[in-house]
Amino acid sequence: MKISSGVMTYVATTNQQTRSNKETTEHKDDTIIQRNNAYESEQDKRIKILDEKYRKLNEQNKYFANPEQHIMDKYHNIYSPYFRSDLTEAERNAASSMESSMLRNGVINCHEFTDAAFREEGLLYAPVESAKKKAFDRQQVNGQIHELFAKNGLSIPQGTNLTFTIDPNSFKLTVSGTNDSSLIDKMESILNTGKNTRELFFHIMQSRSDDSSQFTKSTLDKFRLVNEIKTMTGYDLKDLDIVNGAFVTEDGTDVFEIYKEKLRQNPYTKAHVGVAAGHYGPQLYELAKNGFNSIPDLVLSIGYENGSLQDIGQKQNYGTGKTDWINHL
Repeated sequence: MKISSGVMTYVATTNQQTRSNKETTEHKDDTIIQRNNAYESEQDKRIKILDEKYRKLNEQNKYFANPEQHIMDKYHNIYSPYFRSDLTEAERNAASSMESSMLRNGVINCHEFTDAAFREEGLLYAPVESAKKKAFDRQQVNGQIHELFAKNGLSIPQGTNLTFTIDPNSFKLTVSGTNDSSLIDKMESILNTGKNTRELFFHIMQSRSDDSSQFTKSTLDKFRLVNEIKTMTGYDLKDLDIVNGAFVTEDGTDVFEIYKEKLRQNPYTKAHVGVAAGHYGPQLYELAKNGFNSIPDLVLSIGYENGSLQDIGQKQNYGTGKTDWINHL
């Protein structure tokens, strides 16, 4: 889905501030699963290398009477005895930019990965970096689920091929794939604690690939709309009546009016009321016009076998032993 830059600014603000603030008031003691986990990407590693390299060079440059001129001579004056003829033009431009930035600001404002330090490694490829991050998160979530089961004394027989399915409105998880009702009851009881299923739901979302059969634009838009309204107002659209083409509360108030007022009251979103209302308003009234169930809910499923989650309905699988495809991107 393409979203305008204004909406993206608003979404980033509400996601990082409003929701995080709301969650601090909720109990997290039973939440072990985390969709995002500490990960040092290749880009992170290269940034550290560049920061260290150019801090050292910056100290050396300061020994010259005119450090800025010295930098220009090194990378742009072919007649200077300091000219770096051993570098390519792209490498000289990168070094000049970063050394100048470090000299003026004490930090590198824009890290250039065409730097000579990475001549042998080559350029970063965004799809590979993204896939590696998703694979890392999958292994972390696998470990967190194992920890959750072990903490509650649950052991799952090897070879048991299960499916976890999560309802997007309640974030309630159901288990299928076995006739052992006792095992199902125990697993559901354990997983449906804290915000584990909510975190798992968003992990599935973050693991999706473009060919996933579980996602459509309409179901994804509906989920984001419902989640947005519930986050800001506390009202769940599925529980509201529709009167004269609008979702209304018990006292007949249009929930969209409540939504806009909540945006105005929140210091993190008050500057984006127009953008948010313009984006979600038409979707909200279109859903009211056609009925809440006119668009299917974004119900998500993921497999679970031998201690690992396995993606369903897409070619790219981040399950244990299924990630060789990343090396061929």
